[in-house]
Amino acid sequence: MLKALGLLLLVGAARGEFTVLERRDSPPSGFSRVGPSPPDTVLTLRLALTQNDISGLQERVYDVSTPGNSRYGQYLSKEEAESFVAPSEDTLNEVNSWLKTNNLTSSPMTAAGDWIAVSLTVSQANALLAADFSTFQNADINQTVHRTLSYSVPTTLKARINTVYPTVTFPAAKPPSTTNTKTSTIPRRSLPTTSISSDCLGNWTPACIQELYGIPSTPATSTANTFGVSGFYNEFADISDLTAFLKTFRPDIDPNTTFSLISVDNGINNQLPAGVGITADINTQYAVGLATGVPVAFISTGTGSTGTIDVFSGLLDQSNYLLSLPQPPQTVVQGYSVFETDMPPQLAESICNSYAQLAARGVSYIVSTGDYGASNPMGGIGCTPWAVPFPSSCPFVTAVGGTEFNADESAESAVNISTAQFASGGGFSNLFNRPRYQDAVVSAYLKTIGATSMSPFNISGRAVPDISAMATGSPIVLQGLLSQGWEGTLFSATIFASMISLLTSERIAAGKPGLGFLNPLIYQNPTAFTDIPTGSNPGCTLTNAFNGTVGWDPVTGFGSPIYSKLRELSNKF
Repeated sequence: MLKALGLLLLVGAARGEFTVLERRDSPPSGFSRVGPSPPDTVLTLRLALTQNDISGLQERVYDVSTPGNSRYGQYLSKEEAESFVAPSEDTLNEVNSWLKTNNLTSSPMTAAGDWIAVSLTVSQANALLAADFSTFQNADINQTVHRTLSYSVPTTLKARINTVYPTVTFPAAKPPSTTNTKTSTIPRRSLPTTSISSDCLGNWTPACIQELYGIPSTPATSTANTFGVSGFYNEFADISDLTAFLKTFRPDIDPNTTFSLISVDNGINNQLPAGVGITADINTQYAVGLATGVPVAFISTGTGSTGTIDVFSGLLDQSNYLLSLPQPPQTVVQGYSVFETDMPPQLAESICNSYAQLAARGVSYIVSTGDYGASNPMGGIGCTPWAVPFPSSCPFVTAVGGTEFNADESAESAVNISTAQFASGGGFSNLFNRPRYQDAVVSAYLKTIGATSMSPFNISGRAVPDISAMATGSPIVLQGLLSQGWEGTLFSATIFASMISLLTSERIAAGKPGLGFLNPLIYQNPTAFTDIPTGSNPGCTLTNAFNGTVGWDPVTGFGSPIYSKLRELSNKF
């Protein structure tokens, strides 16, 4: 388990007083120590320096994102956002002086200078950080890495450095796909108690999703904005699959409609069959198929110079790259995640701060909550109950859970498919405190269930999800073949993000700024969503987790979106 300690470590009079910045008791499950790392092995370490006014930036996020505030919609420029997070001159001078004393120099990784990189040998890193870098192997994911279980910095610099990466952070195993496919076609059955077309039940095509939520099929009135679709693990989205998908499910759209590419860390889009990503195909097909006429960009995040597939570095590098753009995509959907139990707290904080910067610049960052209910089935040995995924637990993103609408139901309910071990992710963060926009509704929910400080989950943590959308029974085209019955909160997040990108296009066409960070607007206007009081999200070892209730709950949030009401709100502010 990772720990951030204030333990003092004396390493000799010549070195002075050091403080352990981070440590862990043992490597994560799957990794075993082989032996000491060769002393001449070259490492590239990244240092997150203390940002000079992150609290001021977060306050500005609330100002520009809260309807009724005099600054609503007045998003920061790239340079204005950087002024809040740039390290102080004292921080830069002291850190660089420390490195120079050890015959090392740094290079900035971000324009703000809050992340710097240092190349050094293992022997230099051990001396610099009072560390013990060793070689660790994980046969399951075919990776060998050099890591330490503890590292220290001079006590005088403890307040200057937030984290050094990667030190105690091991690559996370690639999670199973956030979808589960059925091998047979789902039969279409009629449902007399609903107005939804019977052909839609169990087969949620783009047209059916448009019908369910009132999403228009007419093209966007402005193409001045971009809808970004995140991709990781060097997977890419297949253009021929998209063409076939549009011909089948959106014949009113030009089948040659495609997406542009944003490459991060040498991310690829080479269209070789072996590299087709299921998640990437889902994202792009439903983004293009629902956000009619909105330019879509696939953000392909590769392995960079290290050649190591690691979602931690992917999340960090992608967010920093988007921040480097003069105009990042106004809407971004992200379907990949790691659980907080696997996430180093300081690194999670640093990445979350980058999402705050994107929010300050007017980006609507929308993420899925995962498909494992209120638990982590990959948290070491067995399961970790009451775990929530990151980045959905970051207070500056909009977290989207999943719903289902089956042929024996008259309305949506929280998705919970026991045979597929699939339940909508939700719960309370152990890393981030509850943000102010959640105070009233979450406090009311906790009161109704009688939660106290003795509850098995953190009642003061950021609560997940914010809203939900359909997550089951959707078809895709994969490697040229029609494949039906896919499910996962990745669909939910893409559906909602598509709606927001359409509304953002309308606002831009009307001379308004985009919708930006959505949560203050959402929590002020719960009636823009269909409440879903039924269902639950048990997962793994939890037979009883959270239950749906009237109003907000940690299963479906405020419920599913109503496009017409969101449009009214969008036109109002």
